[in-house]
Amino acid sequence: MDVRPQRLCLWTGPLMLVMFALGFFFCARYLPPPSAMLTPEELVARLQGNLGGFRLGMLITMAGFALMVPWAVGIVARTRPKDGPVPVLAYVQIGSAAIGSLIGQGACWIFEVAAYRLDDTPPIMIRTLHDLGWFTFLAPWPSFTVWCFAQALAIFRSPPAETGMPRWTGYLSVWTGFLFVPACLIFWFKTGPMAWNGVIAFYIPVFIFFIWVVGLTVPALRSLRTHAGSPEEKQLAGV
Repeated sequence: MDVRPQRLCLWTGPLMLVMFALGFFFCARYLPPPSAMLTPEELVARLQGNLGGFRLGMLITMAGFALMVPWAVGIVARTRPKDGPVPVLAYVQIGSAAIGSLIGQGACWIFEVAAYRLDDTPPIMIRTLHDLGWFTFLAPWPSFTVWCFAQALAIFRSPPAETGMPRWTGYLSVWTGFLFVPACLIFWFKTGPMAWNGVIAFYIPVFIFFIWVVGLTVPALRSLRTHAGSPEEKQLAGV
């Protein structure tokens, strides 16, 4: 069985993280994120101070979000539960990942629109678009949480001897799904740990996402090396 497509899909996960770090944090300089309490004029001044980097950073981040789908497919290929002829959990994971990818790319589009006409757009409109970008980037947790829970269930239903995925990766997915939820608190708070630049709403969901991707990718790549060509793999592949 040729495992190169699976390996390629799995490596898009770490590449996605690199693109997030390069685009959102380094080029756009959005670590730490700007405060929601900035006045419209202060926000416009901040964007104008790094306009080229901001636009490039959001473009790189948008491309990174596109890699979310092939990474999810790679993980699905390593956690295929025996659901019968209709792999329901696989469909749920891929569908949720596709929605999450589109949400992330949409947030980048909105940030790009906010920076498009800084010179002749009222600052209050710029701030409104900027708010919408953050709401789109952080708050839509349900699709990501459904993805994590479906992934965890698939791992729990697939014996490690067959897939090579340890059970702790399922628990990591469960905790990741729960820790995405506090991001929606930005609807109620502009300052403090539950604002979009706070520990609970931003840093915990974002960094648990990084941990989750690495924590799933490493065992998946290891299982691909050790289980490729096994009788279980051949049976799943229809060989």
